[in-house]
Amino acid sequence: MKKLKLILNLLATVLLGGTVPAVAAAELHLIPWPAQITQQDGQFAVNEQTAVVADHAFASEAAGLSAALHLTNTAAASKNRIELTTRGAHGLAAEAYQLEVSPAGITIRAASPAGAFYGCQTLQQLIEPQTRTVPVVKITDAPRYAWRGFMLDVSRHYFDQSTILREIDWMAGYKLNRLHLHLTDDPAWRLEIQKYPELTSTGARGNFSDSNAPAAYFTRAAMSQIIAYAQARHIVVVPEIDMPGHASAATRTFPQLDGGVHTFNPGREETYDFLQNVLLDVMETFPSPWIHLGGDEVDCSVWKTDPTVAQKLQADGLNSPQQLEQSFVRRMAGYIHDHGRTPVGWDEVAAAKPVKDTLIFWWRHDRPEVLASALAGGYNVVLAPRAPCYFDYPQDLTYPVKGRKLFNTLDAVYRGPEIPKTITPAQRQHIIGVEGCLWTERITTTSYLEFMTMPRLAALSEMAWTTDEARDFARFDGCLKPFLQQYRENGIHYYDETDPAGSLHDANQSATRSAQREKPARPASAMVNN
Repeated sequence: MKKLKLILNLLATVLLGGTVPAVAAAELHLIPWPAQITQQDGQFAVNEQTAVVADHAFASEAAGLSAALHLTNTAAASKNRIELTTRGAHGLAAEAYQLEVSPAGITIRAASPAGAFYGCQTLQQLIEPQTRTVPVVKITDAPRYAWRGFMLDVSRHYFDQSTILREIDWMAGYKLNRLHLHLTDDPAWRLEIQKYPELTSTGARGNFSDSNAPAAYFTRAAMSQIIAYAQARHIVVVPEIDMPGHASAATRTFPQLDGGVHTFNPGREETYDFLQNVLLDVMETFPSPWIHLGGDEVDCSVWKTDPTVAQKLQADGLNSPQQLEQSFVRRMAGYIHDHGRTPVGWDEVAAAKPVKDTLIFWWRHDRPEVLASALAGGYNVVLAPRAPCYFDYPQDLTYPVKGRKLFNTLDAVYRGPEIPKTITPAQRQHIIGVEGCLWTERITTTSYLEFMTMPRLAALSEMAWTTDEARDFARFDGCLKPFLQQYRENGIHYYDETDPAGSLHDANQSATRSAQREKPARPASAMVNN
């Protein structure tokens, strides 16, 4: 009798248009999971008569959605419609959106184009591919963090424009919004600087595996295309020019700037002139509000015996090479700040106490006191610790990598960085985001890059977007299944937890596959018009 009563109550709820229990909503396959979602009975059918209409502010997002869904009807009077509008969006944050699906139509409300774009990404995930139907739902959504980033190292091994565009597509589909490009390091310099053509004729030669590899780099025009492609998907491309360490590609090109042990020489004024000219060129190419100056792993031991460093220490009233390193960081961060941009650095730069708007990337997971110190100093911080945010670390023990003792599993990435309990609620307000990092010392092919990235990128996106309280790894793991099918359909190699060794073998056997593609394979959920 109790079972019959429960069934009758459920039927009454559906017939009256009430909320279906959470188990029904959990059957939806959404990554990242929305903040609030209510599912009801019914569906909307997308067909050739469906029109995408939008406020003028969302014209680009509407065009992108129409292209992704292969819709050509733009009649504003159409009753069968998907509408993008600011109407009713008062009070929504910049990247927030509301998505409402009824049997009669779909409405996406947002206060900004970014919010409308993210609503479109969620809508595309909701569409059942075989029937082109969308369940009746109401979603109110906003991100947990403002900075949801992915870093790709293109210095150790170069990856071309098509590979980066494909990564941008996946990032956009998962609502990530910062692409951090590590453009310079010891193996090679990967960005054209007009004042110094030698940086690309000489500095761009080689990679981590082969110091004689032909020069490979991004021209200013090519990088501008990448930036524009990312902007259309509401992703900011953040450049990193590493200094004063990780400088060998530049100092072998200009030996007079060499400070020894892979560093620039901080005792020579021409070093600062060179780097300021480079930064000016970078700021002309990149509209990014943030310019990353690196600042990590500086070995200044040989500076002790350099006469130009000794003169600089005396002239500036400094007592040690470490103090000169910190002075260098303050000077270069100040230069970026004075040009209207926000300086960014790895967590070592916090010790220099640079200008207060400097953004600190905490990467040393075994140094929680560095995170605490940066936050106590009032700096904004992005969490990018090796555990669990480094994607060059293996997913499991199936394929131990030489020199890698950490294993960043899918569920570890999903849980996210461990924030020390000593961090106060007020200090937590200065943690503005998270970033996954892919260093490429051991990544030489696109297929292996994909294998190391996917599906951890999906886990990163939900960790960055969805609050702690709303995350559920078991639900996420279930939601992931249709995305894995998308990877297969698009020829993307990914780590398969059901067959780790086999998926690794396939990735290693497909080293030439990306070169054979006529065009990048892209997820349908991330396509937009340029």
